[in-house]
Amino acid sequence: MLKKLMSGKLSLKDTFWKFGLLGLFLIVMAVRFFGGLLAQKLQGLTLWYYYSKYFHPLNMNTGIVVLTVCYLTCLAAFIWYSFVILSGVWRSSAEYDKSLWLRHLSRILMLVLVIVCYNIVF
Repeated sequence: MLKKLMSGKLSLKDTFWKFGLLGLFLIVMAVRFFGGLLAQKLQGLTLWYYYSKYFHPLNMNTGIVVLTVCYLTCLAAFIWYSFVILSGVWRSSAEYDKSLWLRHLSRILMLVLVIVCYNIVF
């Protein structure tokens, strides 16, 4: 399925709405969820400051470590998925024959959506 998505073999409708809009929404919500839980645990500290000043391997808070791993994993998945969905929409729209307007509109809207999601996450 992922290979079909990246190569643009799925329909533009499925690629844009199901994998693009819905997929990005779910991943952004996961990043925000784990980021919110981690922010509550850190109580105003940044990740870098916590791990450089307060973290000690023998006396560590396992909740913060688990939430950090979940947060960074979701963040990496979001970055990777945004490139996958951009290439998938771009290639799928290249094979779309019905409307030239929809072809270019889907590319522009997906690029704007990814930029908005990056602004939400970061």
